[in-house]
Parts: sequence; C-alpha cells; structure tokens
Amino acid sequence: MKKYVMFSLVFVVLGTVFTGCSKKDAYDPERPEQDARELYRKNFLAYVGGNINSQVDWGFGSSASTRADEAPTVTLDPAGYSTEFSDKFFENVRGFFPEGSQCTSKDWWNYEFLENGPFFNVRLIYSNTSANDEIGLYYYDPVKESYDKHTKVVLYDNIQANNGDLGYYIQFNRYEQYGQWWEVLTTDGYSIWTNSSPAKRIQTRTYTIYMNERYHFGFYVKNKDTGKTYYTNQYLNESETAYSGAAVGDVPYDNIQQSYVFGLTDNDTPDCNILFAIIKAGDQGKYPLLIRPEKYRRIIAEDLNAHDIDADGNSTETDFDFNDIVLDAALTPTGAKCRLMAAGATLKIRINGDDKLEVHDLFKVDQKVMVNTHAEKINPNQAADRDPVEFEITGNFKDLNDIKLEVYKDLKGVWQWVELTAPKGDASCKIVVDTSFEWPDERQSLKVKYPNFLNYVHNNVGVDSWWRNQNNP
Repeated sequence: MKKYVMFSLVFVVLGTVFTGCSKKDAYDPERPEQDARELYRKNFLAYVGGNINSQVDWGFGSSASTRADEAPTVTLDPAGYSTEFSDKFFENVRGFFPEGSQCTSKDWWNYEFLENGPFFNVRLIYSNTSANDEIGLYYYDPVKESYDKHTKVVLYDNIQANNGDLGYYIQFNRYEQYGQWWEVLTTDGYSIWTNSSPAKRIQTRTYTIYMNERYHFGFYVKNKDTGKTYYTNQYLNESETAYSGAAVGDVPYDNIQQSYVFGLTDNDTPDCNILFAIIKAGDQGKYPLLIRPEKYRRIIAEDLNAHDIDADGNSTETDFDFNDIVLDAALTPTGAKCRLMAAGATLKIRINGDDKLEVHDLFKVDQKVMVNTHAEKINPNQAADRDPVEFEITGNFKDLNDIKLEVYKDLKGVWQWVELTAPKGDASCKIVVDTSFEWPDERQSLKVKYPNFLNYVHNNVGVDSWWRNQNNP
C-alpha cells in the first residue's frame, strides 16, 4: 500500500516549499466568488469529462437498486445442465486440483464471491457416500454490513434424504429404460479427481440464484452428526484455522469460457467430499467474481484542493490521485474499527470530528509531510513511509458515509473545518473501494491508473470492479 497527494491552499507560493500545487493557484483570495467547494466541483467535472451518472453513489450504497434489501431468490432446477458434468469435466477439474481430492490450494483457502450480475447458477455435486449434511449459501451487502451479519439460505437440508426423487440427480453412465436404470457403471472422471474408488452414482442439484449485484456470498456445509459448520469464508468457522476447502477459478469446459469449481469439507480434512461448480453466467454474460473475504472497506479522498486552474477557472491538468487520506474502516455495533493507510494531504484532515484524529498527528509527521504515497518522487524531504495506524471510533454509523472526514481550509477567507462529501450523481471528494485497491502515487491520476473509472462515472458500470484492472504502462 502506498500513496498520497495533497496540495495546501496558498496565498503566497514560496519556490522552496512543495505544496502539491502548480504555479496556477486554485483559489484566489481576490475572487471571493471562488468558493473552494464549488471550484472543486467544477474542476472534478472537467476532470471526468462532464456528466456523472445519476446512480453513481461512489460506493457508499446510497443508491441501492430495487433488489438491494430483498433476500435472494433461489430456484431449484430439476433438469439443470446435467450433460455438462461428465468424465471429461471431472478430468478437466483435476488439472486445477493437482492433489486430487486434497483441495489444499493455499491461494484460495479462504474465499467468497461477488455476485456481479443479475443471477448465477450453481451446481452441487456429491456422491452417495456423502454424510448427513445441510448445504446452503450465505450473503450480505458489504456496503451496509460485514460478513458476520450474513443471512443464510438453505439449499438442501439433508443430502442423504433422496426421497426416491431421481429427477434431481444425475446417474452418470446409466440410462433409463422401461422405468428402470440399466448399466450401472462407474464414473471414471470422478475417481480420477478424488483419487478414490470410482463412484457408481453422482448426485447433483442445480440452483438458479437471483441476487443483488453488489452482494457478497459464499457457501457452507453443516455436519449434522457433529454439529459443526464449515464456510468458504474461514473467518466464519468455529476456528479460523479449521480447514474448510478451497476454490479454483476460470475452469474452462467446452463452450464455457469462465467458471469456478470449489470444494467444502465437513470434517476438518481436505477431502472436499462436496463439490460446488458455478458454470453458468447470467443474462448479461456475467459470472460471479472470486474474491477474498473483507473485514474492511477502503475510503479514498481528495481534500478540496483543485489544481491547475487558469484565470478563467478552467481545468487544464488537474491532479486527482485520491490519496489525501486513505482509510480502511469496518462498521461495528458501537462505531467503526479503522486503519489509517496513507495521507497525501499537506492540509490538516481529521476523522470523525476529533482533533486528536488528525491524520498527520496519527502518523507522527509534520503537516507538510505526505505518508505512504511515494511522494519522494516529487520531494524527498516531504515524503515518509509509516505503518498503518489502527484505532476505533464510536458513533451510530448506518454506513461508511457517516464517518466524517474534514479538511481544515480557507473557505471564502475563513479558515474552518470543511466536510468532504460524496453526493450521489455529483462531484465527490471521497470514494469507497475494497481493500485490494492500490491507491495512486503522488500526483498520479486516478483515471489514468484505473481507466475503467470513467466508465463507472458516466455509466455506473463496474460499481464493485472498476479498480480491478490497472493501467500499468
């Protein structure tokens, strides 16, 4: 992690002092009509090229879609897409699980999914040796709650309870004739994947799940014999170190361009005796995204200083790096846990209206020093690297937008604390992303580092993913 930019309000620019500004000051005290907030707005609109989609909420969740507060709709499909599960499929899976049934990929021991589309299809696969287990999914809105506040949906309350309903199962290498199943052979592909004896029968069920696009979800298996529940998100397990399975992404199969195959255990061992596969995209061709569970979300902000404004107030080469403050936060019942990651500002910025939570003071640096933003590329004397600073704040926060960030700034001739805001569909001083986001270096443009940012701004596309692809020239 790293980065930060900031420029202080300057009435007299000293050539030996780095402020983050160009020679053209953004704020002219002789022009009182230049309200710093309005000037920032004008400059931001010029920076993004004009219009901002009315639904853009900058990640704070104020523009929930029509399904935002609805529970997912789960539909069981008896027919499913059974022909896509064959020996060839399991042989292909084995290429991604080189240890066979030992689903011990260190890369994806702990995982969830970002919905990313209108719906997804998931196929549960298990053999007739499976235990007395309940299988389900859990979901939560990461903008409004953390994963420990998830809601469960039971997909199957007992995988051993066939109830004689073969319509929901696939009998591999068997066929029905005269009302009976014939040629009870084995499924060699499955045996190759599991390193075990060939299975005479593979049971499967297909579920179509409609869910809000921004939701995170995962799966769980509850062993009814032991009472233990195992989640794809290991933070939810009774013991975070308990083994619960692993996942692999992008498993191609015939005309399927992207899919996920993942396993869960029900007994603390890497057997993965229950295999899930998401191999169908929604109507818009979107698959869920395999992600790591997040305890925190990341707030990135600019401090109202608009750079490079000419005499007419037009933007020429504005510097929006959104690293003036980088704050990770996770809401709690009494407030929020916070981690201050970076401070590229050279103006004072405080958190939650508390003067003791001024970012430079928290990092124990002078106000003119920029922390963790690679500012040494610009001025080595004003750059510092510091470990993140952790602290907690109290308050009745409905969402992250309630955590107040303020900059101490000259506003029409009066120095005062000015709140950084994120109005829906308008110029924003702060944005919420996930903690995988790498903030730009000092004076590195956000839209240059993340080209999908402008598509998000103009079209509200990639709400939870515009920062996943960087431009690395």
